[in-house]
Amino acid sequence: MDEDAIQLSFDRLGLSSQASIREVERAYRELCDLYSEESLATYSLMGYAERQEKLELLRTDYERILHSRLHRAPVAANLQTAADRQYSALPATIVCVDADPGQDPGTFLQQMREARGLSLRDVAERTKVGSFQLQGIEQHRFDVLPAPVYLRGFLKEFARVVEAPDIEALVDSFMVLYLNARDGKMM
Repeated sequence: MDEDAIQLSFDRLGLSSQASIREVERAYRELCDLYSEESLATYSLMGYAERQEKLELLRTDYERILHSRLHRAPVAANLQTAADRQYSALPATIVCVDADPGQDPGTFLQQMREARGLSLRDVAERTKVGSFQLQGIEQHRFDVLPAPVYLRGFLKEFARVVEAPDIEALVDSFMVLYLNARDGKMM
């Protein structure tokens, strides 16, 4: 990925390239609020099309930064010694995502998270959903999960962060299991 484009994205969000994911998300949300239709700060300064263009640019910058963080090579990759290079020839670790999202959506989300190299804390920071709730989702601990209206949103955000395919079907599968367990049909 082009380092200049990434740096420009940080600059447009008003951040240094050392900013944490939480800082990036906070800056992105604040700028989106600033350019929203409800914002009095920019209401008379920009037309609807200009606002939408600015919001799209911010979304692109935000996604570019997140993507660069998810797929970044190790910082010391260019500083390897000859002794270190022998280990780089080892095959990469293969992570298997074999859970069926229709039958075992929690385990599927866990495997997707692990395949992306994300910890529960990483996902919690990006979704603003507590690690305890995320762990409850992964383990199908229906007794610790919130009301369906909240759970559905938590599931969508979790699935979005781990880039799960067919998010709606996955959420629907989980909700069926959850509602059956809640109604005492299965536990």
